Amino acid sequence: MTGLEEDTKLIRALCEWAGKTPSRLAKDAGLTPTTITRPFNGEATSRLSIPTIEKLKATFPGFDWGAPAPDLPVADALQAYVEVKVLPTYAGMGGGGTGDGDQQTTLLPRSLVIEDLRARPEDLLVIDLRGDSMEPDFFNGDRIVVNTRDTNPVQPGPFALWDGDGYVVKNVERRRGSLRIFSSNAKYSDWESDGEDIQIMGRPVWFARRL
Repeated sequence: MTGLEEDTKLIRALCEWAGKTPSRLAKDAGLTPTTITRPFNGEATSRLSIPTIEKLKATFPGFDWGAPAPDLPVADALQAYVEVKVLPTYAGMGGGGTGDGDQQTTLLPRSLVIEDLRARPEDLLVIDLRGDSMEPDFFNGDRIVVNTRDTNPVQPGPFALWDGDGYVVKNVERRRGSLRIFSSNAKYSDWESDGEDIQIMGRPVWFARRL
């Protein structure tokens, strides 16, 4: 059973015990409805966060929580992970994602964040990618980690950005008085911007890809 499946099992058991719908359960715990309805329906894409679990435990202390939540780091093992924000929906590599949705978080190995990336967890953002405009650098379905402190394209390269219509990942090159925005996939055209309609969110520093 995967971690997401265990979250579904936990939330369904809690709803049954409390005699509440997922939405009502979320409201009583001070959570947004989708935080509970998504795992209840098996539609979640990330694990229940530690703060969410703590709110549920505080609201429903009589529930038999048993062992700590499945797959969540506990005791000394907790020190091996850090919590990082996830961009709602996705960033497009073609058409952009809207970013609509509830704020979510995920857990990344502390060694990756602190030692390899030399970053602070609060400065990182995890983004799921869709589209083919950045192939062969990034592919549809890749998940990237963006350092939001690195927003200056003085060194050209890929950046996550808001292009006025949605969140995208594109190559950015600073020119005198403008920014050149272009794809790695040659079938897509590039364009230039004065920067006023572009918000650079950060530079990708790590990615994961399904084999």
